[in-house]
Amino acid sequence: MFKKIIIAEDMDSENLGIVSSINTSLQTPVETTQSCDKTLSRIKQAIKNKNPYELLISDLSFNLDTRVSHKITTGKQLIAAVKQLQSDIKVIVFSGEDKPAIIKSLFENHQIDGYVCKGLYGLSELKKAIHQVANNNTFTCPVSKNALHQKNVTQLDSYEIQLLQLLANGYKQDEISTQFAEKGIEPNSKRSIEDRIRKLRQDFDAKTTIQLIHLVDGMGLI
Repeated sequence: MFKKIIIAEDMDSENLGIVSSINTSLQTPVETTQSCDKTLSRIKQAIKNKNPYELLISDLSFNLDTRVSHKITTGKQLIAAVKQLQSDIKVIVFSGEDKPAIIKSLFENHQIDGYVCKGLYGLSELKKAIHQVANNNTFTCPVSKNALHQKNVTQLDSYEIQLLQLLANGYKQDEISTQFAEKGIEPNSKRSIEDRIRKLRQDFDAKTTIQLIHLVDGMGLI
């Protein structure tokens, strides 16, 4: 069983419920944070101290304190950053989000180990997830399991996700071409990037690139 767990959840009531449930059933020390940046900072420090966390439980959306600047604002961004630092850490998402595209993307592109939807049986499902993931299994609650089995769910590959994220952040096509070339991401020519954007606009029936970004963001694909 896990010996060190960290929870990223911005709601005090949710934090208290999760911690109480884990402590009661697992007798495992649990730390909590209410922002993605603080979570990442603690994980970095734990690695530096050679006492890393073994499990991250994270929500996907966070209410941001507008008085503070934030580098990471979503659970998806947090998971990606944590995986870069510590690839072997186990990750369970505990969220009210039930869109199939989002859930599939997290398993396929972010290599999460479990997904539990908040709700009436959320905490009991979370305890099951922790046990399953501790035994190197993946876990999906009934809602997320149904989402994963839905057919014809629109998905993007990692190349398209990176491309659309850069577009959403205001990068121009020639700047994206340069970034891709520097990172060894192919294809990286401006022409190939233009062609992929055109194809994506056709796939999503978007008249403009701005509309495309709006559509994929609304679907939780980036």
